[in-house]
Formats: sequence, structure tokens, C-alpha cells
Amino acid sequence: MPTRRLLIAALVPLALLATLILDPPIAFATGTYTVHTCQTPTGTFTGYGGWTSDAGVVLAGYDAGSVTPCASAGAVASLQFGGSGLTVAVGSYLNWDFSAPNDTTITSYELDRGFNLGWPVISRVANRTYLMQIWHDDDPNAGLIDFKKPPQAGQTLVQSVPDTLSSGSVSWRSLHVRLTCWNLVGSLDCGPYPAQVTISRAAIGMTDAEAPEGFQTGGALAGIGPVRGSAGLSIHATDAGAGVYRAALTVDGDQAAQAILDDAGGTCADVEPANADPYEFATPQPCPLSADGTLQLDTATLRDGQHAVRATIEDAGGNRATIYDGIVQTHNAPISTLAPALAGQPGVGGQLSANTGQWDGAPSGYEYRWLRCGVDGNDCTAVAGATGPTYTLGDSDAYHRMRVEVTAANGSGSSSARSTPSALVADGAGRTAPPTTQGAGGAGGAGSGGTGTGGGASAGTGTDGSVNPLAQLPGHVANGADATTRATLTAGIDRANGRTVRTLRVKSGRRVAIVGRLADASVAGIAGARVGAAWRVAGRDWSAHPGVRTGADGRFVYLLPSGPTRDVRFSYFPYSDSRTPELSNVVHVDVPAPLTIRADRTHVSGARVVRLSGHVGGSPIPRGGLLVTLEGFQPGWGWRVFRTVRTDRHGAWSTRYSFRLTHGRFGFRAVLPHQGRFPYATSRSRGVYVSVG
Repeated sequence: MPTRRLLIAALVPLALLATLILDPPIAFATGTYTVHTCQTPTGTFTGYGGWTSDAGVVLAGYDAGSVTPCASAGAVASLQFGGSGLTVAVGSYLNWDFSAPNDTTITSYELDRGFNLGWPVISRVANRTYLMQIWHDDDPNAGLIDFKKPPQAGQTLVQSVPDTLSSGSVSWRSLHVRLTCWNLVGSLDCGPYPAQVTISRAAIGMTDAEAPEGFQTGGALAGIGPVRGSAGLSIHATDAGAGVYRAALTVDGDQAAQAILDDAGGTCADVEPANADPYEFATPQPCPLSADGTLQLDTATLRDGQHAVRATIEDAGGNRATIYDGIVQTHNAPISTLAPALAGQPGVGGQLSANTGQWDGAPSGYEYRWLRCGVDGNDCTAVAGATGPTYTLGDSDAYHRMRVEVTAANGSGSSSARSTPSALVADGAGRTAPPTTQGAGGAGGAGSGGTGTGGGASAGTGTDGSVNPLAQLPGHVANGADATTRATLTAGIDRANGRTVRTLRVKSGRRVAIVGRLADASVAGIAGARVGAAWRVAGRDWSAHPGVRTGADGRFVYLLPSGPTRDVRFSYFPYSDSRTPELSNVVHVDVPAPLTIRADRTHVSGARVVRLSGHVGGSPIPRGGLLVTLEGFQPGWGWRVFRTVRTDRHGAWSTRYSFRLTHGRFGFRAVLPHQGRFPYATSRSRGVYVSVG
């Protein structure tokens, strides 16, 4: 019978898997593959990989016989004596031998063989018969599978149509086919006439019980920074049995890429790609025992943000192992590489025009917004209705500087860039500052006037949750020594050896130290300045929080309290009347939700049923609960998804599991993928183990 296997779609999305597989066993039926010899059932030529030939000692004056492989389409592998017209010495033999590689076993076979055996008696020359034997392992007698000889002296046994020999349940290390001059019958030699055994097709089922091993060796997908465009994950994998076959990459539970790591010159490839079984090969160890490769992902196909990435490797028997499980931050929205630029004469009645600047990320469209700014180019306010590439200056623009903000968008998102400020806009008389008779105190008075309020926002509150800590002070009070509007503010998460990172994954309940620096245009630190802090929890807006004061060198340390996954950013307002802050880069802290699993017993028998339950910590839990993925473990098979459950609104979940196997030790663990507005990263519980039997 043909080799059969149960294929488990380990890469089906979780929701679909929960629908299709309601109560599967932990023992996934993988680890088997088929080796085809000469041709597949549909006639595809495969060669004779894995078979070796052997022959007895050839005596002078006797026929040596011939061993012919199936070297082309339609050919058969054969063993033949008698082609030379010489007699064949008693005990002479020819063999085809098939051996299982290390850590594999022959578990089924289907062999199409034919034979032409004779026993003609030639007086004083030949009276022995030819014999065909097929056996397994080392002892032809103890492992005998098939035995054919002519029925009586002087007759010939011919099998003109290949006959099939098969079994679907064996456990062998090797298989052998022999043509021999039988030494138990007669006293002379075998006659000088053709005797032949042929193999026209063989399908040998193999079992590889051990999963491969491996690890990631680099690539942008394993880094900590945002990635865009095509990004790779480099991996190294090893296997002790049939060899390393394929690697797969899943993103947020869906398969995104799959590749053969090393096709070993063509042997590590499915010989019947048209059917549903990918584990059919032309040799017993089709794939290399060690392989390196890179899985590529086009991140432009994903929404910008965080994604769970998992890499698995698979041997030629279908055993899988997870070798990487991490988070990648994608950013494929356009990035400005050259700021927009203004052209034209800045005077009332004149016209300014703007170009889009230059962008990376293939924008599909642009939007314009004209800004009226103070005399220093800051404290800008959008001009109502001014949304085109050109703008005609009016009286309200006199004594101000103008800027344009261009927003570029593509399928992944949008981002904005501003031009440098224009020269001061002259009034109708050509003046760039109001005359003193207007009582505005000259250019300085105009520059700090009420045109930069940000759409009615108070002087103390900026955008993105930033708050001016000096807003309640009257006048133009400086924030720190040598305050300046050209400050730079940077931040990073403190790590060992003085290193900092922009993204970090920490356990729930831990505080995080964030270090930063406030500096002027010459990179000198601004001492004694108050720096504001703002947090953004997933799915929510930025919110202001108490900040920190810089030290003598402009540096500061901010302790972020324990909590959910958050983005953190800092802001600096140079003066008490400043309305536009200098914002730092965003620091991201990934926090997995507390997740537990427990079994109501550690040993089961009889009905073999165990109740699994657990709890998801963190808040707020959505009213509809959260989806928790359950994985099972069995030695040799690794961790595999078998069910998805939903928690209640308090984070609790429970389910029953019925074992189908009668003995063994099995593991269970829970995985909570990142979901919607629940502000925690993907988390995984510790495993619990249950013995059966």
C-alpha cells in the first residue's frame, strides 16, 4: 500500500485553526516521508538514490553478471546473470541494497519487481537453479520477505508483468534484493542462459522521529529598529536524520514566506509537487544535515506598527521547530529625505510657491498646509483654506515668516515635513516690522503676538500631550541655562555598559530607566531645564505626565513606572511663553501581559481527560474577553497549536482536553497574541506537563 501520512496545517491562521480542529491529539502525525525509486506512481523519473549494488567474488571462466540502474525515464533497475554465455558459479550473487540514514527507519514499502528464473538441466554442466530473495536488515533468513525459484528441475519461472510487494507497518533499517545461483540444490553450476530480477518502481516510507534545531543569525527582522521595504531573517539549522528541508516565516499568525534552505543540487525537493504531499523525494537523505539561509519579508505589505514574527524550520520528514519568535516594528510610510522649499518674494500681494521636497517610500499623493509663524520661524499657526502648492500673501501675513508643511502618503501611512521659514513678509510699504506708531513695540512685539496660539490652545499646552511647565510664569522666562529655540532632545532606554536602545521588551511589573540629553545647536548641554514627559498606550492618545529636570551637562534620567506597553516621548519649551515644543524621539517599551496556565492534575488514566485553565493579567480586559492560543508539546514534535479559547471579562479561561494516546508525557502552554486595544505585547506562559498511562 502507498505510504500515507496525516498532514497538520501548522501555519493556518489561529481563528481558522480553532474552527477546523476542535479536539486533536497532541501527537501530531508528522515525521514521515517517502523515497521513490525509478519513477513515481504518475511516471516521473526519479533515479535510484539510496540504492547500492554488491556482488560476490567472480571466478575465472565464469559469468560475472551485471547490475543495471534505472538511469533514464522508463528504465528499470536490474540484476542479471547468463548474458555472456558462460556458466555461473554456485553461490554467485548480485544485490541491490537500500539502507536507512542515521536516526531514520523504514516503516513501509511498495516494490514492483519482476523476475525470469530458470532450472534447465544440462548434463555434466548445470543442474542448479537461480533464486530471487528479498529480505530486510542483516539476516536473509530471519528477515525474509520474498523467495522465488522455478517449481522443478528443467523449468523456468517468468514474471513478465511487474508484481507488487508491499506492507504499511514495518520497522527496519535496510532492504535487500538478491539474484543468486542457489547452493542448496544440485551439484553443478547454474546454466549459461539469462536470469534476471528487475525493479521498475519502489516507494519506501521512512520515519524521522527527531525535530531539527536552529537559531537566527541576524537580519533586519531580528533587529530592534524600525524596518521598511524588504527585510530578512538569517537562520542556521541542523538535523540528524533526513536533513533540513524548509523554513517558514509567519507574521501575526499568517504564513508570509516559505523557502527550501538548500536544495542540495536538486535532491531536496518534492518529486511530486502536483499532489498535496510535500514530503516525497528521490533519496533517503534528500536534504543537507546543516543549512543556512535567509527568509525575506516585504514589509510594505503590512500596516505600519508592531508585528509578531515567528520563524520555523522543518526537516524532510515534516518535523518542525520554532527557532525565532519576536516583534518587528515596520515603518513604510514616506520619509522625507529633502525638506520642501519655498520660492517667491515674501511681500503682501506677492505669491509664494512650494515644491514637495524629496521622499523615500514612493508617495502616492501630497497635501499642502501653509503656516504663519513668528519672527523666529516658530510658534506657527495654519492659515485657514491655504492648502495648495501656491499661496498669495495678505495683510495678516505682514511682519511674519511663512512656512509650508507637506504631507506625503502611501498605502502604509503618511508623514509630514516643513520647509525652512521664509524671510519676514513685508507690508505694502515694504516694511518688515510694524511702525512704532502702531504701539506694538517694534518687530519684537509683533513676533510674540497672538498669531501662534495653535487654534486656541493655551500657552501652556502643546501638541501630543506636551505641557509647558513654565506656562504660568508671566513674561518671557527662560527654561534652563542658555535656553534656545534651536535645542535638540534625545532619549533612549538605559542598558548595560552605557548602551541605550530605542525599543525594549520587559517583564510586567518592572520599571524602566530612560536616559536623555537636552543640547543647544553647538551640542552643549542645557542645564537646569524642565523636560516634560508624555506616554501613549496602544490605541489611545498621548497623555502628559510629570517630567524631569536636566543636570549640569543637560542629561536626565527618567524612571518609567511599571505598566502596559507604551510609547514615551519628552518635550522641551524654551520659554514660558513658547507654544511649540522641541520633541524627542519616541522610546518604545514592550510589556507582555502576565499569563498563566495550570492543569487540574499531573497524571491521568482511564478517561484520560484533563482540565486546563489560566488567567490573563493586565487591564483593562475587553468586555468580550481575549483570545488565548493553546500549544501542546511532545518530544520529537515540538510545540504545536491545537486550540484557541476566549477569556471572560476578568481574564480567566478554562477548557477540557481528552488524550487519544494511552501513554506518554505531554506539555501545554498558553500564548496571548497582541490584540486590538489591549495594551500588552504577545506573551507566553510557562509550560505545564501531564503524564498519561
